[in-house]
Amino acid sequence: MNKKKILIADSDPKIAKAIKNHKNASHYIFETASHGPECLAKIETFHPDLVFMELLLPHIHGIEILRKIKTDPRTNHIGVIITSANTMIQDYRSAVNTRCDEFLQKPFEPAQAFSLFKRFFQGTLHLSEFTDKEHRTEGKHCYFPKLHSPTSYIKFWGTRGSNPVSGPEYVRFGGNTCCLEIRYGDDLIIVDAGTGIRSLGTVLPKSKNIHLFISHTHWDHLAGFPFFAPIYDPHCHLTIYAPLGFEKTAREVFTEMLSFAYFPVRLDDIKSQITFKDIHERDPFHIGTIKVNTHYAFHPGATLCFKFGIEKTTFGYATDNEFLMGYHGNPSLLAKNSPHLAPYQSMIKFFKGADFLIHEAQYTPIEYQTKVGWGHSSIAGAAALLKHTEIPEWIITHHDPKHTDMDLLKKSQMQFDVLDDLKMKCRPRMAFDGMTIPL
Repeated sequence: MNKKKILIADSDPKIAKAIKNHKNASHYIFETASHGPECLAKIETFHPDLVFMELLLPHIHGIEILRKIKTDPRTNHIGVIITSANTMIQDYRSAVNTRCDEFLQKPFEPAQAFSLFKRFFQGTLHLSEFTDKEHRTEGKHCYFPKLHSPTSYIKFWGTRGSNPVSGPEYVRFGGNTCCLEIRYGDDLIIVDAGTGIRSLGTVLPKSKNIHLFISHTHWDHLAGFPFFAPIYDPHCHLTIYAPLGFEKTAREVFTEMLSFAYFPVRLDDIKSQITFKDIHERDPFHIGTIKVNTHYAFHPGATLCFKFGIEKTTFGYATDNEFLMGYHGNPSLLAKNSPHLAPYQSMIKFFKGADFLIHEAQYTPIEYQTKVGWGHSSIAGAAALLKHTEIPEWIITHHDPKHTDMDLLKKSQMQFDVLDDLKMKCRPRMAFDGMTIPL
């Protein structure tokens, strides 16, 4: 009796090997193909009685090979069994409509294949109904990613600089001015009271000790304060830390802001218990378990950068800092001992060793041509700070109000290009309103 010929077309050589080494393999004559063109060629030369074929065969899809077999009068008598590791109802229906003889899910045992071979040649093989039981998760283990702790994270509530913006062109990154929430257990620090602080205030529990750090007293970092709900709670203890300015103390600034000429509620009428602390560049201190360091920034008026230490994580925060003021050259040309870097060595030392740095890059290099002395960095200037501090991650905030979502996406690509030009492995990310980073 002539042995039936079977072509095994599969990109995994282990499939063919397992079938050919089976105890019943001697009943048939086998040939193999590892990709689509080879399968079609061997159909012409081997003249199989049955093709046992992988659905996603390289170079030519299994459904296309099946169609060629079943529409050619010379080959339409050949049986075809389709196998697939990713069975989808659409693929099953395409195979059925193109007249395959069976659809077998992977993985399978060689004995299953030989059972199908036997039934096909006996004329008793019937197409199985589609089932996706192998891929259902009911009653099976399902991977659940580890979520960040609800009490250990930082969250951006505002990421704009200068003034808030709104409209459909600002949906992706948001339009609130700077506000950062830092949580670690029962310790809560808020950095800056831009318009984003209003939304933060709506979710904070009552009777909370809040430590509010103001990097500087320009309007975009204060504008949300009168609308911060906890200040109207008599059980709230709020400590405000702000740099001692050139003209007024923090209390004087807030008193003037909350006067009847500007707002219907005066500072003296606010119900929460508020304490003001004027701060400057100083030695580290602690808010609970959070270590706080300060350093003056390069910005008009008294402006502070911060560095926070929480257990094994240290990160810097500088929203208004003009690094390399007036420098328009390629930052890769600046060696560590360059005169251009001399005024910034203290800041480089301050941030060095941090795990990530939240730092502005408000202008592109071209925009910075006309913005020198405004107190903000170009992408290239900020990248130079990251290069010399050797910080591996950069989170960009304080976005220019003129920069739409599309502009910021283009700037994001420019940041990658600049870092690549500097041969840095630093990972840049654009901050957006609502962005949360676990600690």
